[in-house]
Amino acid sequence: MLYYMPLEPYMERYTYLMSAKDGWTEDNFKRDGVDFVRIEGQSIGTGTINHGVVLDACGRSYYALSQIQQAVALINEGKITENDTFYLEDFWHPGVEALFYVRHLTGINFKIGTFCHAQSVDDTDFAYAMRDWMRPIEQGFGKQYDFIFVTSAILQQLLRDAGVGNSNIYNIGLPYNSTKLLSQLVDMGFNNTEFEKDNYVLFSSRFDAEKDPMFFLDLVERCPDIQFKLVKPRKVMSNDPAVIKRLDDVLSRCTNLEVVDTSKSKLDYYNLLSRAKVQFNCAHQDWVSWTLLEAITFHCLPLYPIWKDFPVELHNDERYLYKKQDLNDCEAKLRKLLGSTFDSSISYVVEKHDNSWHNYLKTMNLI
Repeated sequence: MLYYMPLEPYMERYTYLMSAKDGWTEDNFKRDGVDFVRIEGQSIGTGTINHGVVLDACGRSYYALSQIQQAVALINEGKITENDTFYLEDFWHPGVEALFYVRHLTGINFKIGTFCHAQSVDDTDFAYAMRDWMRPIEQGFGKQYDFIFVTSAILQQLLRDAGVGNSNIYNIGLPYNSTKLLSQLVDMGFNNTEFEKDNYVLFSSRFDAEKDPMFFLDLVERCPDIQFKLVKPRKVMSNDPAVIKRLDDVLSRCTNLEVVDTSKSKLDYYNLLSRAKVQFNCAHQDWVSWTLLEAITFHCLPLYPIWKDFPVELHNDERYLYKKQDLNDCEAKLRKLLGSTFDSSISYVVEKHDNSWHNYLKTMNLI
């Protein structure tokens, strides 16, 4: 039996559809005929990110700890055997040490798998600032997880070099499900299934410094004849106050940038994405990127920097890659894409990650 501990769903994050009951992840289990039990956490707060960057610090901790509490109760009741596997949707799962502790003392050799998004080994991730106290804990976690899944050979090596796991780290891909995503959206009222396009560029990364929003704003100013849209899943925030000041200045002077509020519904974001001609990325911190998979799913032409995994993911196709922080090259590539049509051959990117869960399940000996 697989015991699934999802991330808490946030409207502003992909977890709203991935981690939800009957979401992307559970659909993958069902497609492969895997018996599973969902361990739902308890939530506090408003379901928004108030303290933190990608997850709410208090909300994440409370939700994860409540899941561990339920898991320990199942073990205590004799319902867990060595044939069972717990899967935690994030490596940094507060309270997971209780599972390691109980497993050791009870001698019940159940397995524990997880997905690692980044952690403190990534010097551009928010967790890097906590590395002094976090790294020893990560190293302990890395020794106890049976399966750690990542989506990047670079991240895999960083984890190994830092002593956070070794042969138990598997570079397979992001746990995506484009088919389920589209069916969810149709159920919600999405109707642009032919992906009719308007001639604008969408920036859908967070506006934190590690996503290099200053470069995006440089591009906006440089190209006054090109329309850009910035997604706002909540109040536009940044961990760098200078970014917000710059954004306000650009908005006051430039008519080619629009901030679009998508905080009410994920459908608003995907409707926006489905009509965008180009989806633009300039991040310092990204491993493959959910936004890349979503962009191609919705027939957007991606424009990404030659940085980290992007050249590998995009098969070094020069149409979709520009020299990082090179405005001249970036503008030239952007103008070519705006004059192009979507090439369906790039769907290899989505197909790879659509198969990730099947390969996770095989690796964990669940199919």
